[in-house]
Amino acid sequence: MKMPLKKKALQVEVEEQVDWAPKIEEKSRIADLRATLERIKSREGIIGYIIRGSTSASVDIKDPSKIIDYAALSAEAIESGESLSSMFGLGKICGIILEGKNLKVLSLTKGEQQLSIFMDKHVDHKAILEEIE
Repeated sequence: MKMPLKKKALQVEVEEQVDWAPKIEEKSRIADLRATLERIKSREGIIGYIIRGSTSASVDIKDPSKIIDYAALSAEAIESGESLSSMFGLGKICGIILEGKNLKVLSLTKGEQQLSIFMDKHVDHKAILEEIE
């Protein structure tokens, strides 16, 4: 009595990249960036962050009643930085630090994502910037 031979086929999954979809590598970078931001947000003195892409935004602020205020501050800081850079021929802006009486904002562009991290004034923004980069 002969036993039938079973063949196992190797299945290969190929992810096809199309022009209209976000780049596969970019999705991975965005996920890594979000994980980094979650670690940063858990630190003492961090108020929260806003990350904006071309089609969506994510906001994680400890005080939900201030989301609109922080969003406006973030947008104005980035826009003003770009405007000043253009006006004075500074080139591409790597990051912007806006420091007030009690609050500090670190705004930067990472790939296609614009992000702002809000923190108490005493927080070391250089350490946060190093962790993001």
